[in-house]
Amino acid sequence: MGGLSGSWAAVVFGIAVSSASAQSTPPPAAPAIVPVTPEHVALADRYSRAHAGLALVIEQEGRIVCDDHSGLSEDSPWRIYSGTKNFLAVTFLIAAQNGLLSLSEPASLTLTEWRHDRRRTITIRQLLNQTSGLDPSAGMIGDSSDQMAAAIHARLKAAPGAEFHYGPANYQALGEILRRKLRASGISVEDYMRRVIFDPLDIDIDAWAHDDAGNPLMHAGIQLTTGNWLKFGRFLLHHGTVNGREMLTPGSFAQLFQGTDANPAYGLSFWLNRPEDGGQPMRDLQPAMDGEQLYAGGPRGLYAAEGTDKQRLYVIPSRDLVIVRFADGGHFSDQDFLSRLLTGQPKPDAHTHQL
Repeated sequence: MGGLSGSWAAVVFGIAVSSASAQSTPPPAAPAIVPVTPEHVALADRYSRAHAGLALVIEQEGRIVCDDHSGLSEDSPWRIYSGTKNFLAVTFLIAAQNGLLSLSEPASLTLTEWRHDRRRTITIRQLLNQTSGLDPSAGMIGDSSDQMAAAIHARLKAAPGAEFHYGPANYQALGEILRRKLRASGISVEDYMRRVIFDPLDIDIDAWAHDDAGNPLMHAGIQLTTGNWLKFGRFLLHHGTVNGREMLTPGSFAQLFQGTDANPAYGLSFWLNRPEDGGQPMRDLQPAMDGEQLYAGGPRGLYAAEGTDKQRLYVIPSRDLVIVRFADGGHFSDQDFLSRLLTGQPKPDAHTHQL
């Protein structure tokens, strides 16, 4: 399969302009990055620690401005839970670029069990953005000895594309699709992900939880250090490149942050800073989130990877910021934390304890 070669296709974008116009129209200067102040960093760090935070790392313009490992050493891995989904979403985009699959193809092209019922129209993209309509029941998946098989047997709760339902079924089904796509090559899902994302980003996965059948938990299994999650954040901040090497084309990268009519605040595994749009409250859609939006009034370009017990990876492109937080639960609010960091003030309507 062409998608399993070791080389990366070069993508060249050419724009023809006359030399005269090039000389007379200089490119606009990039807006200056507003630095976060030490005082605001201290407020955000204090808030994080007071709400069961274990570690907080903040990097702006490539410089570490907060390195708090007071509750967990920098070498100690921690489970990021649903932050695992984001690695799988990027893997699927790379697989699509390499010709292994298409996000628009029906999942039933590979999952033959779905070909003779209403699940036959579910696309890979709908699994990635959690609008497949599959029953999201975490218990149904989590209590199964074979979570991929359980996902394949999940029934529809809504018509594909009509509703957003957050849960593990979609991502375990994606794991099975990738496993079957790779079967002829003899490469496992984990080895493939190592090849296309973990090794290029120099990310060491310290542990990966598996079910009783030996399947990796694609929805919530990875453990890593703050430093390794920070590397992923840098890759995202730099628009899918690492050390000047393009791993995702601009078109592929942009797909990560395209919401749906069913949920404008969720792209391909990433939570976007969008309002709930009059639908189901965000804290009901994603129990890990405390509030109706990541940060109402904050940067629109803000996005996050979120995991159970308030694990967070925030990326704020307009401020050149990457933020990694490990925690052990607590009454933590994204809005309150981000407001303290960016403005020095608590968010008055945040659903959290005030300090």
